[in-house]
Amino acid sequence: MTKIAILTDSSSSTYNVDHHYDNLFSLDIPCFIGDNIFKDFEKNGDEVFYEALQNTDIVPKTSQPSVGETLSMYEKIKELGYTHIIYLPISKELSGTYQNGHIAKDMIEGIEIKIVDTKMTVSILGSMVFEACRLSRLGDDVDTIIQKVLALREETGYYVTLNNLTSLVKNGRLSNAKSILANLLKLKPVISLTNEGKLVSLETVRTYKAAIKEVINKVALEVDQHKGVIHVAYTNNTNDLDYALQIIKERLPHIKIETFTLPATVVAHVGLETLAVGYVNYNI
Repeated sequence: MTKIAILTDSSSSTYNVDHHYDNLFSLDIPCFIGDNIFKDFEKNGDEVFYEALQNTDIVPKTSQPSVGETLSMYEKIKELGYTHIIYLPISKELSGTYQNGHIAKDMIEGIEIKIVDTKMTVSILGSMVFEACRLSRLGDDVDTIIQKVLALREETGYYVTLNNLTSLVKNGRLSNAKSILANLLKLKPVISLTNEGKLVSLETVRTYKAAIKEVINKVALEVDQHKGVIHVAYTNNTNDLDYALQIIKERLPHIKIETFTLPATVVAHVGLETLAVGYVNYNI
């Protein structure tokens, strides 16, 4: 009998969402501030990392799950009686997690593993993961689940703005060089998570609040007001969250809104002064 496990990583922040899927597993993408390592996010959450980041000038870094850690997770899932794994990691354009998944895959037998280039991260990836869990519970086969999850990906968008570009520029996660100039000039970027799985700066504006408004404008033009769900993600910047929610509710008073805290894995690259707004259009 087919038994399907859904595997993701901590960039999807599924550990911050209450759910009842016992076939969902996650690998940590560890964060580093100097010699201090932060992981076990399902147990510890993100606040420990947030607090450490707030009290240091060191630019944090991340590292993908090692081949050994990935292999150990595959083996754990196999021992639990699963016959198949659908692995939905962070975009391969943003991390080596996807590549290490393939290396580990070649080191295990007795379980079928499909690794998907999701081209996504954060709550959008989380939505893809939960959709895969839902479909597996309904009895869909592996190929059908992957097909439907990738179709859902095409119905999403994600935009980010941040008050300080230092971490993003130094960690090399932004695809275009004009972000460095924006940082020097104290301009605030409007960044898109593209369909290719890259972070690209679309434009810059003069103030952080204006950038938040522009991020919301872009989502408002793309989200389906009847089938869409807006995602708003923040760190410990609750004032920015309240500001964004007020604007969204005034512009789209009837749309469903879900709020998320940004996972430490992502905050390591974007910093604490960050707000993101995205959407998922569900055609079900």
